[in-house]
Amino acid sequence: MTDERAPDQDALIDRIRHLWRADAETLPSEPRLAELTGASRNSVREALIRLEERGYVHRTQGARTSPNRRLPGVGRRIDEQFDHSLSIRAAGYEPTLEVVAAKRVTLDAGDDRYDDLPDGTAVLRTRKMWRVDGAPYALAEDLVPLPDDVDLDPRRPVFDLAEAANGIRVAWETLWIGAIALDAARAEVLDAEPGTPVIEMTYCGYGADDRIGYWSREVQLAAPAGLRNALIRRVRS
Repeated sequence: MTDERAPDQDALIDRIRHLWRADAETLPSEPRLAELTGASRNSVREALIRLEERGYVHRTQGARTSPNRRLPGVGRRIDEQFDHSLSIRAAGYEPTLEVVAAKRVTLDAGDDRYDDLPDGTAVLRTRKMWRVDGAPYALAEDLVPLPDDVDLDPRRPVFDLAEAANGIRVAWETLWIGAIALDAARAEVLDAEPGTPVIEMTYCGYGADDRIGYWSREVQLAAPAGLRNALIRRVRS
């Protein structure tokens, strides 16, 4: 069953975040937010709960809701889904996306594997690189299962490709992070020296029914200001 409230709730959250930017000290009360947004008190309360879960606000019973005023300067949040091009532009830089390779392949045990897909799975394998103001920044290798011979635009974000290929609306994404020395193959694409220290992030995106939407492996060179990877964790309610 489709949740028809999700788009409206997301729009309400965006409106509340806009009000937060206009008021750096506290957010208006729930009744005032309902009045300003035209939403019900229950909808406002649910939106505030979601904002608190994401680290945007801190709520204390009997007190005003306080916004997290450090958020604008933390960089790109890896605890939220993102698209590199949008993140780069939002940080004030010009993004460039290059599709290095994109082809349909069948996975076998001999491949350099970072996924848990069964051997013999047909996938769209892509390698995409992003530049920041012309300088190499990130290289991602994606595997999107392809149950049918579908025509996909590899420039699209991997979570969009998963939905277009399989109808999988990714509900969760598991992320593993490690520091590695850059291998020669990826160093050549990024115009970097082999052995350069980099951050490697491996993602698995899957739906509420546990079907795999994609696996992705990404390396990043030193990030310019505004593009550092950040994680917001709620310590106590």
